[in-house]
Amino acid sequence: MTKTSFIAKQHQQNRSSLIPSVENKSGKDLINLGIGDIDLNTHPLVIADAFNDAKNGFTHYTNPMGDIELRKEIIKYHKEEFKNYEFDIDQVFVVSGGFHGIYLLFKTILEPKDEVMVIKPFFSAYLNQIELNGGVPVLIDTYSESNYDISIEELEKKISPKTKAILINSPSNPLGKIYSEENMREIAIFAEKYDLLIIADDIYDFYSFKIDFTPIYTIEKIKERTVSICSFSKNFAMTGWRVGYCIGPAEIIKTMSTLNENITYCTSSISQRGALSALRNIKKIKESTIPIFESRIKFMCEELRKIPKLKFYQPDGGIYIFIDVTETGLNGKEFSEQLLEKYGVAGLNGEVFGDKNSIRIACTIEETSLKEACIRINDFIESLSL
Repeated sequence: MTKTSFIAKQHQQNRSSLIPSVENKSGKDLINLGIGDIDLNTHPLVIADAFNDAKNGFTHYTNPMGDIELRKEIIKYHKEEFKNYEFDIDQVFVVSGGFHGIYLLFKTILEPKDEVMVIKPFFSAYLNQIELNGGVPVLIDTYSESNYDISIEELEKKISPKTKAILINSPSNPLGKIYSEENMREIAIFAEKYDLLIIADDIYDFYSFKIDFTPIYTIEKIKERTVSICSFSKNFAMTGWRVGYCIGPAEIIKTMSTLNENITYCTSSISQRGALSALRNIKKIKESTIPIFESRIKFMCEELRKIPKLKFYQPDGGIYIFIDVTETGLNGKEFSEQLLEKYGVAGLNGEVFGDKNSIRIACTIEETSLKEACIRINDFIESLSL
């Protein structure tokens, strides 16, 4: 018997949906535009408050649903920040990051072969998380000609008796698309028509630059069929703290928490205290963080427009730019591999996001390095026609 034989057959061929290791053979300094971990450290106020709370005894289990003070602060934040975003304390559940929350939600709602509608391009982990919980992802195309809006006609083509939910990510990873309030209302009507759950991945909600972000949870009469996934990771530069939360119908949220009692029981108490501090210092943190990424996105788009054979959607928000490289004669895999190997610039092959002809770049480094990355990308494209 081999060691592999001890692994369940369903997991022996599991594929990684996350970022591959970067091996730079170019001889140039690596410029890493692949990873989506922003380069800013957690705000000193958050670190100090969490440290003091640890010294003062917040080192024990919390309520399995989450620290009571934190959950109350989450309710306050949503009520003050958005119109019609109100919920009770039994409707919010603190989790160990957005990944954890979405996985638990799929574990809670999916029967074998249930289908989940996923909008293309999509965050790379969605497909694995659905499949690991016995579900089937159903991909919904969007098109540049219609500004990548979600088409009800496309949804109607893919609906079936097995459809259980539709997953919406806004601002989206990798595209940076923010769906309009009008488009959200269309989705809400569609979900009600077919009795679907709406899963709203809202982890980039701070990063709205061109248009205002409207959480679908705030649409009238849709709360009872919506679960929102939120996170402190990108908004507050707290990726390593692993803390987020889910908002939804009390019955679903309670079931998720009960499942989690057999997995992690509760989220790290110190991370939760850090999250509490982050919300209490939200104004200072947003003022010191969000303008940096808005400036980087704008700068990078201006630089990329100077480079021939590249097409991209001007992001409404988020921290990424998704670039169509079709005109270079290479697909996304070829382009990203050669760009890294020859010029030391790491981007992500768009195939993992559902588009084999694109690459994703993350604007998670300072503008001087972004400028150098664009110079190298331009040199690479010019070399293709030599």
